[in-house]
Amino acid sequence: MRVVRRRNTEKSGSSQRLGAVMLGALAGVAVGILLADRGTLAGLRRRRPPVTDGNPPETRARRAPLTDAAPLTRERTTRRSTAADDRAELEARVLETFRNDPVLMDRPIDIGAIGTGIIELTGWVDAPDEVRLATTLTRGTIGVTTVVNRLLVRGGSPAA
Repeated sequence: MRVVRRRNTEKSGSSQRLGAVMLGALAGVAVGILLADRGTLAGLRRRRPPVTDGNPPETRARRAPLTDAAPLTRERTTRRSTAADDRAELEARVLETFRNDPVLMDRPIDIGAIGTGIIELTGWVDAPDEVRLATTLTRGTIGVTTVVNRLLVRGGSPAA
């Protein structure tokens, strides 16, 4: 008996899979280019045409920048520096209070304003009474609303 082998004249399954993978990769690259060009998935939606004032685009490009844009920039900068200045002023007030106290003036205590009205105390003191004194003096300073106490007693555990 003779064995006859036939070849499949249709495309094999592996070549069809390869074609589908290549098509999917091509579609992925196209979507990636669209997203990179427009920014986000919202960019895939239809873009609205730019708002015009009735003048040709060449005229708009040659115009001077808007004059009201500069004060907004200055105002934002002022707000940031004001917050930083307020914190620095609050730290200075608490530091002056500690310098005027005969017990705490020699202690290695760091004073930091970590928010509006929030002072953090870190460092070392010699006794638990000094922790309470430092907290009381800080709370008594004008502008302080909250004290974060991270003072440690030498040879002891964190203060309560």
